[in-house]
This record gives sequence, structure tokens and C-alpha cells, in this order.
Amino acid sequence: MSDRSGTHMRDLDARERILSATLRILAQVGYSKLTIGGVAVEARVGKATIYRSWPSKPALVLDAVREELPAIPNEDTGDSAAELVAVARALADLYSSQKIRVALPALMADVADDSGLRNFLTHNLIEGRKASSQQVLARAVERGTLPPDTDISLVLDSWAGAILFRSLFFEETVDEHTVRRMVAATIASPPRLPEN
Repeated sequence: MSDRSGTHMRDLDARERILSATLRILAQVGYSKLTIGGVAVEARVGKATIYRSWPSKPALVLDAVREELPAIPNEDTGDSAAELVAVARALADLYSSQKIRVALPALMADVADDSGLRNFLTHNLIEGRKASSQQVLARAVERGTLPPDTDISLVLDSWAGAILFRSLFFEETVDEHTVRRMVAATIASPPRLPEN
């Protein structure tokens, strides 16, 4: 192994320790009390190592959370129902992640009090994932699986809300059967945009 590849492996190991430490500390003390110094101690690295990859605490937390997020499937398979199930399953997988389930309540509490953090996470984390999901639902509308006046945003919010509620408050893993029932209910009676 060359010295260069050994350095790369150490960098990857440090990155993994830093991101894991960030999620652990976030879950323990919340965003407002999380410090780069605390993460450095927990991850057994120097603060300079962290700052080489992340210029700020929000950027570090964003990456730590993003590492745990499953990809939103957006492949056009020609089968709207299957595509909708795949999106709902990705949401269920997200909130079923033990690391996310532990860290999310602390992060949500801080987001409620910190509009800068809320805007940062919304812009850098949520908007792109939601846009990808909306494309899948828009295809379902185009194919006639959902009616033209379907409130796509409300569909996604209701799925996320139901899954989040079950995951956080009841510590349930939302299984495939539940995901399919949510999608079937949406197809049968989707929320509609208000009439003008």
C-alpha cells in the first residue's frame, strides 16, 4: 500500500468517526450545545481535521445527517404505483434509521428555535429530496394514476408525518405492508388542491 492510499484510508476512518460522533452528540445534547471541540474529542481527532472538511457546525451536522439518508428513488419505470411505493419506502427507511431516530428529536427542538438552522437544513437537505419525490408524483399525475388536482406537496407531507409519528412516538418500524397501504389510500383518495 502506498503512503498516499494509507493516508486516504486514515482520512476515511477519521471522517466516519467524526460523522458518527456528530450524530451521537447531537442526540445527547442537541444542536445548540454541540461543539466542534466536543466532536473532535469524541472522534479522537483535532479540530483542524474537522475544519479541513467542514467550514462550520451547520455544514458538519448537515453531512452527518445526510450520510444516513437513503436515496429518493426517481427512476421512471413506467409503473406509477411501484414508483410511489419506492418513494414512501425511502421515507420509511429514513425514519427507521436508528441514528436518525435518536438524533432527530434534538435537531427538531433546535430547529424550532433557530430560524437560521431551519433555513439552512431546508435549503440544503429537504428541498432537493422533496423535489425528487415530487417528480415521481407528477409522473403519476401525468399517467392518470393520480388526478390532475392532486396536492402533491400535501401527499408527501402526510406520508412523512405519518411515518415520523409512528417512528418517533411509537418506535415502530413502518413495514412494507404499511407503506403499500399508505400508497393505496393515496391513489384511492388523494388530497386535492383547493378550487380557485
